[in-house]
Amino acid sequence: MYNSKEIANILGVSDKSVRRYLNSYFSIQNGSYQVSDKMLEVLKDEYKNEDSDIIVQPFTVDEYDEFRRRLTEYPMFKKHVESLQVEIEYHKNQYQNLMALHREFVKIQEKALDNLTQRNFIEAKEKGFHDID
Repeated sequence: MYNSKEIANILGVSDKSVRRYLNSYFSIQNGSYQVSDKMLEVLKDEYKNEDSDIIVQPFTVDEYDEFRRRLTEYPMFKKHVESLQVEIEYHKNQYQNLMALHREFVKIQEKALDNLTQRNFIEAKEKGFHDID
C-alpha cells in the first residue's frame, strides 16, 4: 500500500494532484464509500481477472500493425519454407546421384588403370624385358 505522498513522488506530481485524482474515483460520505463509474470498471476488471494468471497487455498501434502484417505474411512464408524444403530434398537426391556416378567413375578409372598396367607388362615381356614384375 502507498500513501498519497509516496504516489506523488513515484508519479512526479504534487500530493494535492494525487488526492484530487483519487477523489475523482471515490470519496467517503456519511461513513460509506461513493465510487465513480471509472472506479467501478477498475474494480470489475480486477475481480474478473483475480483468478487468472493471464496478463492482458494492449498492443500499441505500431505493434498491432506489425502483428497483423506478420499474420498476413505467415501463409506466404509457410509456402516459401515448404518450397525450400522440396528444393533441398531435390538437391540432396541430386548430390546422392552424383556421388553414386562418381564412385562408378572411380571404379571404371581404376579398372582402366589396371588394364593399362597389364598391357604394359605384356608389352614389356614381348619386348624381352623379363625381369619386370
